[in-house]
Amino acid sequence: MQKILVYSFLFLLLLTGCSSVIPDNPTAKTILKEDAQADILQLDQLIYIKVADQESLKKGNFIKEENIGKIKKTTTSLFFKDFYATKLPVGSEIFATNDHDTYTIIVEIDGKQILYKALVES
Repeated sequence: MQKILVYSFLFLLLLTGCSSVIPDNPTAKTILKEDAQADILQLDQLIYIKVADQESLKKGNFIKEENIGKIKKTTTSLFFKDFYATKLPVGSEIFATNDHDTYTIIVEIDGKQILYKALVES
């Protein structure tokens, strides 16, 4: 009986020690539950949101570089995939930025550039 208790204790200790302490990044589902009108897109399993203050883009702090891809679907569904967006039209082009920060991208629609930032937990 004592062995069972000791093994049970060790098993519980192992389970709690191996549980993830790293927070998960937000998903489209969690963002849209909080704000159904959020302007988001998904790329490489990260959710990007439109930056409210576009001044840094206008000042030239961010410059578009290589093309990453295009928006495949506009949807407000809770089932998001890479290259899906809530507000951007299908075909909107996505670009990396000059600072090579994977958490900042530029989307171009009809010649207009829009800055998006990834939502990541720290």
